[in-house]
Amino acid sequence: MNDARLLILQFVVAVALVTLSVQLVRMHLVELPIPPAGSDALSVREIPIEAPRGLVLDRDGEVLARNVPLFTVAVVPGELPTDAAGRRSALLAVEQQTGVPLRTLERAMVTGLATIDPLVPVEVYRGFNLQDAIALRAALAATPGVRVQTRAMRLYSGGELLGHVLGHVGPIPAEGAEEYLAAGYRLDERVGQSGVEAVYESQLRGQLGHRVVLADPTGREVEHLTQVDAVAGADLVLSIDVDLQRATAEALEQGLDAGLEAALSLEIRHDQPLERIGAAVVIDVRTGELLAMVSSPSYDANTFSGLDPDADTVALLTDAGRPLVHRAFQEVRSPGSIFKPLVGAAALQEGIATPLTQIRSTGSLTVRSIYDPDVIYVFKDWTVHGVLDFYGGLVRSSDVYYYYLAGGYDDPDDETSFEGLGVERVARYGREFGLGAPTGLDLPGEAGGLMPDREWKEATYGEPWVLGDTYTLGIGQGYLTVTPLQMAVAAAAIANGGEVLVPRVARGFRMGDEVQLLPREVAGLLPIDAEHLAVVREAMKRTADGPLGTARRGEPEGITIGGKTGTAEFGPQHPDDEFDTHGWFIAFAPYDEPEIALAVYLNHGSGALHAAPVAHDILYAYFNPPTAQVGTLASPDTTGGAP
Repeated sequence: MNDARLLILQFVVAVALVTLSVQLVRMHLVELPIPPAGSDALSVREIPIEAPRGLVLDRDGEVLARNVPLFTVAVVPGELPTDAAGRRSALLAVEQQTGVPLRTLERAMVTGLATIDPLVPVEVYRGFNLQDAIALRAALAATPGVRVQTRAMRLYSGGELLGHVLGHVGPIPAEGAEEYLAAGYRLDERVGQSGVEAVYESQLRGQLGHRVVLADPTGREVEHLTQVDAVAGADLVLSIDVDLQRATAEALEQGLDAGLEAALSLEIRHDQPLERIGAAVVIDVRTGELLAMVSSPSYDANTFSGLDPDADTVALLTDAGRPLVHRAFQEVRSPGSIFKPLVGAAALQEGIATPLTQIRSTGSLTVRSIYDPDVIYVFKDWTVHGVLDFYGGLVRSSDVYYYYLAGGYDDPDDETSFEGLGVERVARYGREFGLGAPTGLDLPGEAGGLMPDREWKEATYGEPWVLGDTYTLGIGQGYLTVTPLQMAVAAAAIANGGEVLVPRVARGFRMGDEVQLLPREVAGLLPIDAEHLAVVREAMKRTADGPLGTARRGEPEGITIGGKTGTAEFGPQHPDDEFDTHGWFIAFAPYDEPEIALAVYLNHGSGALHAAPVAHDILYAYFNPPTAQVGTLASPDTTGGAP
């Protein structure tokens, strides 16, 4: 054989191999059209194999989200008979077997994803058992375009404990279909819609498999050709400790009851019902892992799972208490006096104050108007404190002390003068602690709050910033708004020596026996010297540990903590000249070697009387767990890096 003939033969063989390869690819990857009804031809079809979605576990391995089977009847619009009579006959058969009205079936065939891809199965009936599935499959076997199939659905445990965190999965929305198709999804897949189900969709999803079969014109499988197995998604391990989450939720509910009862007992007529809402956050000060994050009211993620046909999603969506909003990170409030440790740290760093700086509180501070000398503004303290040093100013939560630190004081009558931080420095340090911007939490919908300054007020209201604005900012009131999560992160930064951590609810992923933990993330380092943070920690210790400390109700017996209360006024002034108040509490513990920090927020109540006991019970639960448990995962590396 000469070289020319050999080359020709090689070319012919190559063409044949390429043709065969293309045909195989088409068989594996392309769903060929089904011949018209009545044809005897067989067609090659690709049947998807659903990938098991990864489980969601708590930090100790308790399963929080699992897969359970759900039997459904689905209709493929593109496989229905093309003639009107045959199409109607097929849908009438479905109506007869399922009870779903013909009008509903007809509408489902021409709306939603059916308008994008008519070969996507449209679920029309679900929630029946295995015996019913067998009977329906037999009854509808000869009906073209109709399938009785099994789909994996999500079942969530914990009731209302973790609804916001877990989220839910659901069908691909029609408006996002193109994006999902571009990412390699089939239109009949279910995807994460909220919570960690949405944030970690790509890891939980896994990889679809498929079977290639020969099918007759009715869609029935005649012969199996080949198969590519699905790959299960990774299990997501949360940082949440379910036992601590439960204890935190119980403590918060008691605090909400107490705060609301106190608000209603006052001689104040409220025209509208009071909102019973609150939140609590527990964060590991070494890693940023969230051990508990509770919001009240809450909801059960199973409401949106699709398993319960009686679930009233409309009632949940229209609830006046807005239970779908997580108050720990999606809603902002004025923090009140829990902002004072941040102001104190800034004052120490800037040389405005030392631990020995003394300021006298006579119960109020007066300032003469710069526009009209006859007008005098009065800024009240919550009581008369007398002379206080830096520690006493925080222990007694003196407003006057922090008016001085934030805005300073200059009285021309007695030549008293004190340099304060000023609004720009207060705002700058507040931002260093992470206020005024989202923390980077791995859940959707985080609010950033507001860290106001001179430029912001002029742009927003067209008015200049005045000294009174700085005074109210210095005690955590006025325009300043935060989330409980932000204040927990700030408390953690004070406790750990200045690392502003990125909080997260995901701890790592598990594939088989291998576990990969997520690295800790540091958003920034406080520009505050260690010696000054140590002074603030000592002041918070005395606030919680001393007989005169406003935070003493937050400290469990046998545990030394650092704590701070906050009682922030809000809403309209009542006839008795008083305001409703939010109750706040931040803390870290244990004092000598901090492990956790927390923040408690009650929409109604006092920091000292109502929020502090909530913190007490949370701290007690953390240091006295119900049972000794051995974690399923190794600990990540933590080195480096108004009353």
